[in-house]
Amino acid sequence: MYYQDELYGNFKIEGILEELVHTEPFQRLKRIHQGGAIIVVRPDLNQTRFEHSIGVMKLIQVLEGSLTEQIMGLLHDISHTAFSHLIDYVLDLPEENYHEQIFTEVMQHPEILRVIEKYGFSIDQLLTPNKFTILDYPLPGLCADRIDYTLRDLMKLEQITKAEVAWFLKGLAIVNNRIVVTEVEYAQWFKNKYTFLVEEYFNGRDNKRANKFMAAITKELYGNGNLTLADFNEDDFQVLKKIEHVLKIDLHTSYQDWLSKQDFNILFKTKPRDVDPDVIVENQLFRLSQINNNT
Repeated sequence: MYYQDELYGNFKIEGILEELVHTEPFQRLKRIHQGGAIIVVRPDLNQTRFEHSIGVMKLIQVLEGSLTEQIMGLLHDISHTAFSHLIDYVLDLPEENYHEQIFTEVMQHPEILRVIEKYGFSIDQLLTPNKFTILDYPLPGLCADRIDYTLRDLMKLEQITKAEVAWFLKGLAIVNNRIVVTEVEYAQWFKNKYTFLVEEYFNGRDNKRANKFMAAITKELYGNGNLTLADFNEDDFQVLKKIEHVLKIDLHTSYQDWLSKQDFNILFKTKPRDVDPDVIVENQLFRLSQINNNT
């Protein structure tokens, strides 16, 4: 199959990767919005976990990561529930990791197992902890997941251009099986853009308000049994439909009414994030902060 991506253009997906894309669990990601609750108030921010997951797979491929790591890049968000991290706020999980807690269970879906076993892979191969460091690496380092969602969200917010994306991707390299950059300029650019994303989008007014609104509603419905974990395991549209049915409201109208009554001095907390990319300088690796402190 050929796929048109906002960041990486037109490319072919084949073999095990193509078959995994066509599985029901992966297709479900088309109905899971990357930004979670913000879609309720900003319908234009409609990027999905489906798009992001294919993008992560492609970036690993571009960086010549193994096929196994490409598979994991494709499947890394397979367990995200409706409205992405909303369930973390409902269950009071400050690490925002519910999808990680159920990842192994979701990976054992019969369709996924059938495809990976058909191509000679095993579930144990794919679930080895800390093996895929191109895909995922702890903050403040870089990884394919972090890079893709940053670039993808910023494109949707019209804060960067395709030309800037192409320029930045040329500055990436793999050292010790993880992503670094080849020049200080790339590191500083990404840090600045990531900081904007965190401060103005993740912690921005619309996102905080949308999450506070949706968390309050879903937490109450979950507490009284009108919403269940099974509902969250469906998709955004099913949860939205159930909320409106149970409460007999139009969610967008209800949000505007709720907004008019709120005191926003109470902040909605999200997970703290910062990056400090590694830069190659004279065949050695230095954090951007180390370089900046020495100049």
